[in-house]
Amino acid sequence: MKKKNLCGLGLLCVALTASACTIGDVEERTEVSMTTSTDVDPRPTLSGQTMVPDADAKGDDGQSDKDPVPAPAGENVQEALQKIVQDVESKYGGTAGIAVAGQDKVYSAGISEPRAAWSTSKVPVAIAAERAGSADPSMISQAITYSDNAAAENIWQSLGGGQSAASAASAVLAEAGLDVQVQPTITRPGFSAFGQTQWTVADQARFMGQLGCIAQGSGVLTAMAASDPAQSYGLGSLDNSSFKGGWGPDTSGAYEARQMGTVELSGEKIAVAIYATSPSGAYGSAQQMLSALATEFAGAKVKWPKAAC
Repeated sequence: MKKKNLCGLGLLCVALTASACTIGDVEERTEVSMTTSTDVDPRPTLSGQTMVPDADAKGDDGQSDKDPVPAPAGENVQEALQKIVQDVESKYGGTAGIAVAGQDKVYSAGISEPRAAWSTSKVPVAIAAERAGSADPSMISQAITYSDNAAAENIWQSLGGGQSAASAASAVLAEAGLDVQVQPTITRPGFSAFGQTQWTVADQARFMGQLGCIAQGSGVLTAMAASDPAQSYGLGSLDNSSFKGGWGPDTSGAYEARQMGTVELSGEKIAVAIYATSPSGAYGSAQQMLSALATEFAGAKVKWPKAAC
């Protein structure tokens, strides 16, 4: 499916303390008439996206050195990811990261340390609730497709909140082979507990690669594939994408933006995660960086490894 761009003037507030990508996030929604979300948080407007061998006679193997010898697939993938990050950081400054998960390996470039998951953490929380039968489909749709904070908090509380909910969501991550613990308690006033879960870009790609095999995640996958015009940047700008985004201010007030999902390229499902924060700390600039990462990723002349599930 093609995510449509939504142009509208957004309000960027780097120092906004009562907002983030989960409860209280500035992540969620501007007042756009095409959603049923109740969030009233500002969403910045998107800007336009811009996105030889030697000629010696013979080698030791008897082949002409002029004949191209393709590099191993892994090297091509790693080099391509590094180039994508270098290109985006060179153009925008700031910090970027990207990872792609194959069936038995994850390739990543750029930022490698764990950062706040923001609303991407709603995915394992929603899957845990779907398993428990504690949240109806409409609630999951609101929390995942439209990133509605109130819906996500209701789902969290339906699991018992605190350690009970965190353990249920962490168990979902463990099934994907991740040793990531969902944050059970509030660590930053004004922001939800689960939104401050620390998650690397590489582990997010790994999770997306396994998500199709995780039991009772179908409702969440359907919600991730649904179109929200207000999120038509980054992976949302690509055809046949299914993703969840998250965004919010770090402890300095600079906005982080990240997405994890799958994209169909050349008939294969590719699991990918991206991250960006700009020098200005503005959310809109981080959006542009995500779009640049996604555009280069989709256009790279590389055979990306297909997702495990």
